[in-house]
Amino acid sequence: MATYREFILQNEERDGVRFTWNVWPSTRIEATRLVVPLGCLFTPLKERLDLPPLNYDPVLCTRTTCRAILNPFCCVDYRSKIWICNFCLQRNSFPTQYAGISEQLQPAELSPHYTTIEYTLMRAPVQPAVFLFVVDTCMDEDDMTALKESLQMALSLLPTDALVGLITFGRMVHVHELNCVGMTRSYMFRGTKDLAAKQVQDMLGLTKKQQQQQPNPTYNKFIQPVSACDMSLTDLLGDLQRDSWPVQLGKRPLRSTGAALSVAIGLLETLYPNTGARLMLFIAGPCTQGPGIFYEGLANRATINGHVIDLYSSALDQTGLHEMKYCSNYTGGHMVMGDAFNTSLFKQTFQKVFAKDQKNEYRMNFGGTIEVKTSHELKVCGAIGSCVSLLQRAANVSEIELGMGGTNAWKICGIYPTSTLSLFFEVVNQQQESPQTPAAGHTGYIQFITQYQHLSGFRKVRVTTVSRKYENI
Repeated sequence: MATYREFILQNEERDGVRFTWNVWPSTRIEATRLVVPLGCLFTPLKERLDLPPLNYDPVLCTRTTCRAILNPFCCVDYRSKIWICNFCLQRNSFPTQYAGISEQLQPAELSPHYTTIEYTLMRAPVQPAVFLFVVDTCMDEDDMTALKESLQMALSLLPTDALVGLITFGRMVHVHELNCVGMTRSYMFRGTKDLAAKQVQDMLGLTKKQQQQQPNPTYNKFIQPVSACDMSLTDLLGDLQRDSWPVQLGKRPLRSTGAALSVAIGLLETLYPNTGARLMLFIAGPCTQGPGIFYEGLANRATINGHVIDLYSSALDQTGLHEMKYCSNYTGGHMVMGDAFNTSLFKQTFQKVFAKDQKNEYRMNFGGTIEVKTSHELKVCGAIGSCVSLLQRAANVSEIELGMGGTNAWKICGIYPTSTLSLFFEVVNQQQESPQTPAAGHTGYIQFITQYQHLSGFRKVRVTTVSRKYENI
């Protein structure tokens, strides 16, 4: 028989949840005596090779203030086809497709082995992911050549149905068309102006009426599937040259990083709102003209639509990463700093972005949200990690805030198998004699509901439900 320590380690390995305390205090007073607050480290998409494919929607509790998902800790009456929610004790009937279940024939979501389970939502629209390359052209020839080779390599690693686009910038910002045959064409923006999404939309001709006239509204002349523009984009990258504007002696080149990032975010939020997209910014020096102290606002705009911003900085000079840190921190993007783009370190690191797991699936996912359900003895204090609050104030939200509090749901724009959050909880029972106070040995429950867009375009829901005992401390 396994010891309690081995039992806990098995649960941590299976569910990706590690608590600060594996026995919970039964009252608030006892909880205040803990040196370390009650909380956990949670890895939502921890890799598991044994999860069965469930190509249907999860079963939800019918109580509108609960909406927890069916899990192995629920009480089930197989004869009456009724299950009792372990969070609110609501009695729920099984859907008709569960008519054949029995104690001998249980669905996977009721198996004690699958306290973590994943659903693929087949009825949700399939939306391919978008990759937008934003490239600094104010760099040395060696770096430019190496970066172009890395970007061409990235095209070969992307799925053929993925959508791609290209923006380059120096003194001016160029948004390139990808559907031109035998010629190159781009729209040019001044690098000294901060453009709102509506201005970008109007200047690029992306009004709703014009979009409806497109033969395929999923993409347009600026964003194309890899399968359709592979050759033209490869040629376009191969023909890229250093920024041609003259640089005064002893001066830095005029680099419009802020304006380019603003145009790129405006393009994505116009064409692909609430769709998985990855903006990959490559810079070789600091922003020297145009807007600069506004990156937190840009990051907030990206998170609203679930877009990820990656920062790849390769230069011996400082490039302003400290000011741009909000872009990667808020959106769950990568921040990579190196000496040059022609080093093997950058090339190998960039290649790992497109790595696959043991199931031959890409490790990157988009548009993640995490919602936390708790039994009535617990409330959620907050979260710390690469996420932003969804401002969802439910009944299980604590008045005490730790990290990003005041909510029980957060958005993670870029979510990976190693993405980890710290979550904190409060025991709300006031005194030992209260009828609401759980007796020693009573079980408390927490459910983590993670929704995200897989790179294949399907929406998925991963549900992790854990339990621990209350004890008098």
